[in-house]
Amino acid sequence: MAQWYYGSQAGQTGPVEDHEIRALIAAGSIVPETLVWRDGMKDWMPLSSVPELGVHSVAPYGPQYPAQPAYYMPPVAPNSGVAIASMVCGIVSFCLCYFAVILSIPAVICGHLALSQIKNSPMPMAGRGMAIAGLVLGYIGITITLGGLLFFGFAIAANLP
Repeated sequence: MAQWYYGSQAGQTGPVEDHEIRALIAAGSIVPETLVWRDGMKDWMPLSSVPELGVHSVAPYGPQYPAQPAYYMPPVAPNSGVAIASMVCGIVSFCLCYFAVILSIPAVICGHLALSQIKNSPMPMAGRGMAIAGLVLGYIGITITLGGLLFFGFAIAANLP
C-alpha cells in the first residue's frame, strides 16, 4: 500500500495509508486543489491530477448536503415610543433623588398612555414591559418624593416653638 502525503494549513501532513486518504477525500477534508505526493511520483501534484485516487467521483468541495431552508425570522413588532419614554423618565427620576417627581409624573402618564396604545393597537406592538417598568419607577419616585416632603415637614414642625 502506498504512503501518501498531502498539504494542509498546518503544512505537510502524512504519511497516511491509501484507505485513510480516500476517507479524507470522501469527507471533504482534502479537495481537488490539495497537493498530494507519494513515493514514486516525480513532484507534488493537485489531487485532481492523480487518477489512481479516483477524484472524478469526489464532490468538488466536500460532501454535498441538501439545501437548507432559509432562516425565517418572524416580523418584529415595533416598540411603543411612549413606553420607551416612560421607562427613560422613570430611570432618570431615580438619578434626581429628592427631585424625582419632576420626571416621575411624566413616567406615570407615559406609562399609562403606552399601555393603552399597546392594548388598542390594531397590529401587535411591543413595549409592554418597558411601560410597566416606567410606571413602577414613576410611582416609586412619587412615593419617595412625598415621603421626603412629609419627613421634612414633620421635622420642621417638630422644631417650631
